[in-house]
Amino acid sequence: MSRVDIALVRGPDANTSMPLPPLGMLYVAGALERAGFRVAVVDAPGEGLSQASFLQRVRMLGAAVIGLSGMTPMKDQIARDAAMVRPLTGRLVLGGVHATRFGAAVLDEIPELDALVIGEGEAPAVALMQWWGSNEAGPPPAGVQVRGRPFVPAAVPKDLDALARPARHLVPHARYRYLFQTRPGFTTMISSRGCPFRCTFCDKTVSGSPWRARSAGDVVDEMEQLSVDFGVGSLCIFDDNFTLRRSRVVDICEAMIRRDLDLHWKCEARVDGVTPDLAKLMARAGCKTVAFGVESGNQDSLDFLRKDQTVGQAEAAIAACGTAGIETVAYVLVGIPGETPESTLETLRFARSAGIDFIQFSTLSPFPGTDLYDLAMERGWYAETAVTNPVDGEERRATLMPPGWSEDDLARTLRKLYGGFYLRPGYLAKQAVRAHQAGMLAPRARLGLEVARWYLSGRQVA
Repeated sequence: MSRVDIALVRGPDANTSMPLPPLGMLYVAGALERAGFRVAVVDAPGEGLSQASFLQRVRMLGAAVIGLSGMTPMKDQIARDAAMVRPLTGRLVLGGVHATRFGAAVLDEIPELDALVIGEGEAPAVALMQWWGSNEAGPPPAGVQVRGRPFVPAAVPKDLDALARPARHLVPHARYRYLFQTRPGFTTMISSRGCPFRCTFCDKTVSGSPWRARSAGDVVDEMEQLSVDFGVGSLCIFDDNFTLRRSRVVDICEAMIRRDLDLHWKCEARVDGVTPDLAKLMARAGCKTVAFGVESGNQDSLDFLRKDQTVGQAEAAIAACGTAGIETVAYVLVGIPGETPESTLETLRFARSAGIDFIQFSTLSPFPGTDLYDLAMERGWYAETAVTNPVDGEERRATLMPPGWSEDDLARTLRKLYGGFYLRPGYLAKQAVRAHQAGMLAPRARLGLEVARWYLSGRQVA
């Protein structure tokens, strides 16, 4: 007899030096536990397990079902993990972005799989376990793709307050670290799902466009639980756009202040969603970092990407955070049609003058299901290249290759951007002081050395 009904597992990943909690997996685990199933989670990156140790852990669980998850850039790892664990279980299921984006084709691509969970996985995963428990009486449940059987989409959950909380007790919380954490004890959470904006490159495969938000009270209740029950001192809110509804952000911040919640937190926001007054309130409630999708310092590029934002709004939002004492992170894209390697350096000048604290430069990736992917295929701009930044995990990356750009151009430009932003003596000294004050000097120093090593390894193309 198996010790657990289902084990949700994440295999070893040599490219992950600072893994985050597998939040989506933990949401599914919470839903399965609420439905009465015995659940285990084996997170090899989080637990620091080798391949042999990982397999031994999974083997000892004797799970009747094993569940995997992953994004399309991880498809090779998903296939390897599926082949590794297939002999250890009776059923194997995959959920997440890759399964949702490609559906039945994934069952042909990875023959070890018995089923896919499509979309937001909580309800379909429970229904699948119940269906298998009934010896597959009737058709597969909504949201479940089985080889050779008809597929019916599941309804998108609208009341996020009604979802079971992530089963965080199933993973070793004390082991997780994050570059932007400012206190011991780190985890992640979400307060909303979906994004209503129309950016050409955005992959909304799982959560879609309709924005659904948890109530402020439910969000702050979970924050309090994280602080009290799990010893969390630093938190990352991974919403696509935490500040979409200003009144909800105000309610959350005011409730945190009333309850005297001593949490530091980071969130993701659009540059048109953070004003000076809101930034000050967020800082009072413990916000230490805001990440913005700046994308470019060139307005024509923002218009091409359909960001519906301006360079001026980015400058204002970054300034508002700086005045409030909040650090800023900017995500910037390289290889946008209409830009050249030379004009892209305008974004570097913008980043320096705007006072951004951290920046991630990435090549523009056309993911299937996005308008950018359709354009790339139509115009022959799609490529897979080895051009990655110092924090990318994949060895090869889907890359937009518009006229005026080559693989060497992208590699040279990325290095110029990273070197021009990070390898400044004054900047490095300021960040060393901040990292020391936050108790994060060691991990940030390691990342700095990785960036420097990556930069120097490609000096010949710079």
